[in-house]
Amino acid sequence: MGFLRILIRTIAIFVAYFIFMWMGLALQIFLRCWGIKRRRYLARVIRQWARCSCWIFNIEIKVAGDVEVSPGSLIAANHFGTPDIFVLGALFPAFFVSKVEIASWPLFSIIARLGEAIFTDRSRKHQIKAVMTMVRGRLREGQSVILFAEGKATDGRDVEAFMPSLFEGAVQAACPVVPVTLFYHDANQPSVACWRNTSFLHHILALLKLPKLEVTATVHPEIRDEPDRRLLAERTRDIVREKLLQMQEGDS
Repeated sequence: MGFLRILIRTIAIFVAYFIFMWMGLALQIFLRCWGIKRRRYLARVIRQWARCSCWIFNIEIKVAGDVEVSPGSLIAANHFGTPDIFVLGALFPAFFVSKVEIASWPLFSIIARLGEAIFTDRSRKHQIKAVMTMVRGRLREGQSVILFAEGKATDGRDVEAFMPSLFEGAVQAACPVVPVTLFYHDANQPSVACWRNTSFLHHILALLKLPKLEVTATVHPEIRDEPDRRLLAERTRDIVREKLLQMQEGDS
């Protein structure tokens, strides 16, 4: 049954992602030629892609809080692994700040590029300024941006320090920051959603094989009027971490 589930879902991914790739390409070509601000429409396509991915992987999302965030919000969440992208993308019409390694993933790389993800390379510190300029630009356009502020996937047991540099764009754009806490309810420790100390192929196969994955996404009230990026990062991380630890205690 596990092999059959993997096969069916793999076929569904190739078919669905092929369709979304053509939709993204069409938006990039035709809307640009017509002079229409394509990112507003592109964000909607990204959201539908993420919702389709949740359906294929049978990810059931329980939402706590209000997902109707202000346009041009910086959405900062803790990071387990690939399912986080599907969950947050399904909840918010927004663009992702993604690590540059995604550019080498099969299928995902094409989707990310067509979806105008903002790629960041943590090994090249001089690139951070350019990334924050792009983030600031998206936010000022009224487009929300999603980032995993720990800068890497973790085992999900705790929330590591949020990188202050990732919040500079929000400070410069004077936009709200929305903390989001993700918590997966499967019995595995760490969760099967975690991608750490394993290969991309092993991670994806585990997700494809799993019958169902339940997750709670807690959307916290937005944070405004914090001009210090370091304090903003710490405050956001504290909110996300406190809720994660509460969820762990309640689920044990």
